[in-house]
Amino acid sequence: MMSLDVVCSKCGSVIYTMRMLKSIKDALRATNNRCPVCGAALNPADFSVTASKL
Repeated sequence: MMSLDVVCSKCGSVIYTMRMLKSIKDALRATNNRCPVCGAALNPADFSVTASKL
């Protein structure tokens, strides 16, 4: 099974963990486009996807 972590670029906190692939826009909607730890405003256009084998 594969999971995907959405990580805040400012503080490095995991904002959202996806079990099924969906858009970043939908994932950030759950936190009102803000990091729940540091409060940084998050723009879906600023995210990139990186894959690595565990």
